[in-house]
Amino acid sequence: ISSTIALIVVGCSSSPKYVKTEVISNSTKTLETPEWVLNPSIIHEEGSNVVFVHKVTLSGSSRPDACVSMARTQAVGEMMKYIKNAVTTSGQVEDLNSSSDPSLSSLTAFLSQGNISGAKLTTTYWEQTMEADESGLKPTKKLMCAVQVAIEKSTLDRQMRDAINGTPGGNPEIRRKLLDAQKNFIDNVGNKDANKDTSSVEVKSDSNS
Repeated sequence: ISSTIALIVVGCSSSPKYVKTEVISNSTKTLETPEWVLNPSIIHEEGSNVVFVHKVTLSGSSRPDACVSMARTQAVGEMMKYIKNAVTTSGQVEDLNSSSDPSLSSLTAFLSQGNISGAKLTTTYWEQTMEADESGLKPTKKLMCAVQVAIEKSTLDRQMRDAINGTPGGNPEIRRKLLDAQKNFIDNVGNKDANKDTSSVEVKSDSNS
């Protein structure tokens, strides 16, 4: 009887075979994901440029060109949203009653409307992968695309400062705190530890394109 019980335990404890993610097709025809796509930093400094990475994930039946087009359309807006969140929710500004201050309203409008000039799409990439579904057991096909948007750091710096200083009136302390937060953001763009959260920019959709 004991041997029978042992066999049952062994049979029940065997681990299921999980599906390993595999690139089955990509735009570079190498079946290898580029380092800039794998890098957890979504915004970084490259030479004199600030570079922002935006990714979109769709179902495997979607077309690569449609995925890249979607990422390209969203990229500048997502970059502005990221910068807005980084500056306006910093400790320097968040503890002030600044929601209706003209300088914050001006900066928020500038970033929300995407009125930035000088931002350029520099790189695009897509890949189809075979990966596990939510259960981890069944393979499913996914399509991911990524784009890089670059802008001169000095240009971004100037436009953000102009937006903060462009509206007269308001609380001088709030304006100063905003300028400090803006400078801190610009100075720390290259800090990898500060820019690792990709959850806010990766858009996932299962709809076919």
